[in-house]
Amino acid sequence: MSIILQDPVHFETPTRSPVRPAAPLDPRTASGEREVSFELESRGGYRRTVTGTIAYLDDEAQTYMVLAPEEALIRVPLRDIKRTIESVV
Repeated sequence: MSIILQDPVHFETPTRSPVRPAAPLDPRTASGEREVSFELESRGGYRRTVTGTIAYLDDEAQTYMVLAPEEALIRVPLRDIKRTIESVV
């Protein structure tokens, strides 16, 4: 004889607000006058550089969304940024 225990599952997920674009940190960044390069290093030691203009800050995920020259949005986690270089286009 086997006994099967059943537990009703009720998922209670908090309502999450949609991602709201934040105002740019610098107005010149929004107009495309400044290009920003981020040197990133992940926890596993992987290094890379992301270059583009800051599209917006995803505050809930703590990431910048960077618009690359190829018109692609790239997620840049704030915790992985080791160095930031700004240049005027």
